[in-house]
Amino acid sequence: MNPPRQTLLDVTRGTAVLGILLMNIRLFSEPYAAYFSPLAHTDQSISGHLWWQIQYLFADQKFMAIFSMLFGASTALICDKQLAVGKSPYGYYLKRLAVLLLIGLIHAYLIWHGDILVYYALCGLLPMLFVRVPALLTLLFGLLMLAAGSANNLMTFNALKHLPDPVLSEVVAQHFAHSVLVNQAELDAFTSGWSEQVSMRAQLAAEFHLSTFPAWGIFRVSGLMLIGLALYRFGFISGHLSCRCYRNVALLATPAGMVLSFSGLWLNQHQHWQFPEFFFKNTLWNYWGSVLTACGYMALLAYISKRAWLKPWQDYIAQVGRMALSNYLLQSLMCTLWFYGLGFFATTRMSDAVLTIIVIWAIQLYGSKRWLKHYSSGPVELLWRNLSGR
Repeated sequence: MNPPRQTLLDVTRGTAVLGILLMNIRLFSEPYAAYFSPLAHTDQSISGHLWWQIQYLFADQKFMAIFSMLFGASTALICDKQLAVGKSPYGYYLKRLAVLLLIGLIHAYLIWHGDILVYYALCGLLPMLFVRVPALLTLLFGLLMLAAGSANNLMTFNALKHLPDPVLSEVVAQHFAHSVLVNQAELDAFTSGWSEQVSMRAQLAAEFHLSTFPAWGIFRVSGLMLIGLALYRFGFISGHLSCRCYRNVALLATPAGMVLSFSGLWLNQHQHWQFPEFFFKNTLWNYWGSVLTACGYMALLAYISKRAWLKPWQDYIAQVGRMALSNYLLQSLMCTLWFYGLGFFATTRMSDAVLTIIVIWAIQLYGSKRWLKHYSSGPVELLWRNLSGR
């Protein structure tokens, strides 16, 4: 039994937006450095370390990879529809990216510095150029982009590794103060008033856009978008392959990706999270492992959908996916209010984080269903479409 193509895309997108909160909750509730190292984590209990490792293995970069690949697939879907009615897709698509960039900038600088929408708006130019390129060539170019990101990481690692310790310490203080060390200024700002929070948020967002994007984001996000576009053309993301194919991909890709991610985690534990090893070299295990795991997750969702298992849950998750942008921003609003507005930043234990995730999931599963009974799309999707001229 084949689910409608759009239904499978919605289920996959809904799973991604719910799943990405498993990692984003750490950036919302913890100092920036806690995202990269458990040594900076607020909860240093055994359960706290276990929670960090579970997040790393099952969520870190995995759902972001799914989102990025779906963006590439959506690029093909949007452009194909425009071409099918004899219209050039590029003007409309560029307007969509411009509006998304505006939404992302507002989100990043006023609501939450961990925004990914700015990356998507900028990197979205590349899959647009590949909508008429053969799928195999698109896939190869996407893998090449990922490889370039890996090479850049290794070159940076080698450059830093050979610095004398005093110089390395100075480089960390100047360029990686938030990423490697628990920064007292960050703790003070996010437990203070609105103006202090906005100032720190702007500082972190600018670092994410001006430093992290050219060094990592452009390779990672663009590469995944192209891979997603190619997988859509191959019929993988659109649900056109057989149950047997999806089952085999899920059984092979998911554990293979997990093994790679675990290898990086083991190395980091063995080397006591030493910089720059954990930040640049050992992270590459998860960099590649997360791509395999993400493909395994998508294959599993396709297999479940084609078998028509868990049908009531699929319907709820599909509604979340239909308004994925609204739900992504709603997560930010709720978490910003809770952690920054009500003062729970840097005090969150594992049980608190899990409870917060469950509550937000419940609100979004129920709220999306209710909203879409009255409207065709989420509120931000409707705004996005109208501002894009459609």
